[in-house]
Amino acid sequence: MTDNLRERLEATLGTAYTIERELGGGGMSRVFVATENSLGRRVVVKVLPTEMSGAQAIDRFRREISIAARLQHAHVVPLLTAGEVGGLPYFTMPFVEGESLRSRIAQHGELPLAEAVRILREVASALAYAHAHDVVHRDIKPDNVLLSGGAAMVTDFGVAKAVDAAVTSAGSGLTSAGMALGTPAYMAPEQAAADPLTDHRADVYAWGVMAYELLTGQSPFAGRTAQAMVAAHMVETPDHVTKRRSNIPKPLADLVMRCLEKRPSDRPQDAGELVRALDAIPTSRGASPATLPNSLRTRRTMIAAVVPVLVVIAAAVSVAQHRTHSAMPASEMTLAVLPIENLGGDSTTEYLADGMTGELSSALKRVPGLQVAGDVSTSRFKKTHADPAEIAKQLGVRMLLTGKLQPGNGRAIRLQMQLSGADGKLLWSNTFDREMKDNFAMQDEITAAIAREMSVVLSPQTLAATRAGRTVSPEAHDLYLRGVSEKNKVSAAGLANAVSYFKQALKLDPDYAQAHAGLAFAYDIQADVYEPSHEYHTLALKEARLAVKADSLLAEGRVLLGFELASANWDFPAALVEMNRAVAMNPKSPDVLFMLATFCYLSGDTRRAVALADSMIALDPLSPLASHLKAEAQLWGGQYEEALKQKAIANKLDPTVVLIDGTEGNALRELGRLDESLAAFLDFTKKNDLPSFGLALTYGRMGRRDDVLKTIHLWDERAKKQWVEPEFVAFAYAGIGDRDHALEWLEKSFRMKTSGIRLFLNWSALPWLPGMNKDPRYVALKQKVLATKFSE
Repeated sequence: MTDNLRERLEATLGTAYTIERELGGGGMSRVFVATENSLGRRVVVKVLPTEMSGAQAIDRFRREISIAARLQHAHVVPLLTAGEVGGLPYFTMPFVEGESLRSRIAQHGELPLAEAVRILREVASALAYAHAHDVVHRDIKPDNVLLSGGAAMVTDFGVAKAVDAAVTSAGSGLTSAGMALGTPAYMAPEQAAADPLTDHRADVYAWGVMAYELLTGQSPFAGRTAQAMVAAHMVETPDHVTKRRSNIPKPLADLVMRCLEKRPSDRPQDAGELVRALDAIPTSRGASPATLPNSLRTRRTMIAAVVPVLVVIAAAVSVAQHRTHSAMPASEMTLAVLPIENLGGDSTTEYLADGMTGELSSALKRVPGLQVAGDVSTSRFKKTHADPAEIAKQLGVRMLLTGKLQPGNGRAIRLQMQLSGADGKLLWSNTFDREMKDNFAMQDEITAAIAREMSVVLSPQTLAATRAGRTVSPEAHDLYLRGVSEKNKVSAAGLANAVSYFKQALKLDPDYAQAHAGLAFAYDIQADVYEPSHEYHTLALKEARLAVKADSLLAEGRVLLGFELASANWDFPAALVEMNRAVAMNPKSPDVLFMLATFCYLSGDTRRAVALADSMIALDPLSPLASHLKAEAQLWGGQYEEALKQKAIANKLDPTVVLIDGTEGNALRELGRLDESLAAFLDFTKKNDLPSFGLALTYGRMGRRDDVLKTIHLWDERAKKQWVEPEFVAFAYAGIGDRDHALEWLEKSFRMKTSGIRLFLNWSALPWLPGMNKDPRYVALKQKVLATKFSE
């Protein structure tokens, strides 16, 4: 905006308005106070940023503003008019005498409970009215709540939506905090993830953040950078509000924390629910829980006692905090969920034992304050009878959860669970007899019981969080578990079976996000290993999109979306955005970290790949996959000595894990230890029965051209039966200086649209293509590949 904006605004408004002064603190907009001459009233004129200039943007802005202008409510500052000045949109609204809620908090910090509840109720009533008229605010915060004449009034209703629509139509890159995307301190997770399905429940979340701030004087993640704040809203559980202010009535505290749930479906579903909840809080009528008559408290306790069992599990757990012995110290809140033993001896039910182990572990990981060992590390103890003390020592935990699954007649199962200390002392045990379709309810009972033993208080919200992502039919879930079990075999038959099971699950429940993600992963492996086809990567991309659509906060679905944007579309910038979002959503997911690390080291960012592998190792120290991944990243980053040391560590955990090629042989070759490299590769190919481009490169470095050609001939024979990466053949020819054949195979890879060539040629100086950078044909091909993107 130019310095003569005021003059231009006055010229546009003409004699109808007289500009008095400009107000500060407008954020992205310029804000002026004016007098509407015909009515003698003062108004505020807001002029919006240059990113919204253009006829189409202004038209979209006006349409959205016209919708919001219909709101007529006691606690809503109405919008009056909208127009355009010098190509920039503006709108007017009444000037409200008083102060903003932001100013009140800045002066006084936390507010008295009665005042806070009154303000929050008035804001909630404004939201309820607006939402009923299909208007979403998108930027609820203390700055947009004005206090005047003892009442709270919400301003800028619909403006964020109007700006967002206008900017989108204009194709602007506007992403500043405030209007188009919201304000970081108050941004709902789905809003931060740019989920196009974001709805009125984002306002409920922002209301919860504002309530937290009114009651404690600070927002949940205050003091962080904007980026860190957004990430925190997506993945971190904030301190319970009573931890910062102990005298908050429990119903009010519970309401605030429910609003801060990550998943929209776990929050109050409309602002009217907020109003009703606040009306029921004694503080809002001048009373506190301590002053309630004993008879009323007793009556409320009796009512709670007759609520169905699954609803009051959390309440029963809460009683644990009143036990005579002290709560378990935080240092002892460490647990490993060992693989559940299948006593039936029936391989057809093995998937159920494995699936329940994984899901129970996932549920317990969401219990606040409880540290749960990584699944890969614990899986090493499947079908072993090691000493509990030794297992606990290796996993670094103080408690072990073990189970035995006994299939019965038909769909009946019996699950015996035990929680024991590292010394083998039994802490808790129980037997659950259920139909297989009831495994969700059984899991909830186990989770609550274990938390009770450890004096962890499970609020209803926390218990709901342990059920995240399980609004699916039991039959679909059973098929999903079967698919996961088959997928984990990583064999041609296993992947084919997995695809079948996932498809059957989706036929029963088309919005099952995890099943879409599982199908995407299976397609991805088939595309790169068993069914070399760009079409399979496209199928994987389609399923990843459906996973994210079904659950925008499913990190595993979003990281697959990113990976397939790279593999199918060769759209690296978009891929990295999605994978970074996935990590922000769930920085402790091994699957997310693995896929992003793999993408990073194959595309040249080996430093970040090593850091991500270190994060995986910290979460799951006994995971061979994480250690092998780090060794590969170090190799591709030229850290050959470090790669050899890390590979030795990885081999002790599991020497059979193979990511791309023989790490030892490649590292030894680049260190000039050619004889050792050759021996390592010959051993590698013997054990793994895999074609090795590294072996061909070592032969080439040793001057053994005939052996390179023999290796290529073996690949030709193998290609008749299974997939051989064309790039690997190109590497072999490049290693003996045969650029013509190397380019021929790279061109073949390009025609086949393999993801490998796009990844490999993204490197500035790929070590596996010696001398090729000097060939103009290679340079031209590289430019063509890097400039190409595909679409579904």
